[in-house]
Amino acid sequence: MRNVKKTKKRTNNSDKVSLTGSQVVEVVNTIAEVAKSRFDLLSEMERTKQIAIDAQVKIRESDNNLASKLAEFEKDMLKIQKDYELESKKIENDYNLKMRHLDLVEKMIDKIDKLEVTIHIYQEKEGMTSSTVITLFEQLHQEKITYINALSNLGQN
Repeated sequence: MRNVKKTKKRTNNSDKVSLTGSQVVEVVNTIAEVAKSRFDLLSEMERTKQIAIDAQVKIRESDNNLASKLAEFEKDMLKIQKDYELESKKIENDYNLKMRHLDLVEKMIDKIDKLEVTIHIYQEKEGMTSSTVITLFEQLHQEKITYINALSNLGQN
């Protein structure tokens, strides 16, 4: 039994690590560097979160501004259409009615062009490329094509 205990003592003594003073300083410095790296990583993660929050706020502001512009556009279009309906009741001559209709379609196309330019300038200024903007451009483009086709048809008649 004595031999077994002595063997264990020797094994326990061989498991101990003895470091010199410079090695201890090196280990402490390494631990400090790891802690600083972790702190830097956490700080960078917080900055990234803040950037994402700021980007979401800008996108919401952009979407709200575009919704406001679109509502204004729709209001203007309704006014033009109401004016047209009122004037068409007054116009008896087919030629004058057709000319007025051509004028109306041109006004609608001009309104769409102005809104597209306004959105494009706002988008470049804010650096936004949200799906709302892309969808809005697609809708406006389709409306513009419809009015251009109507203008062509009126010109042919």
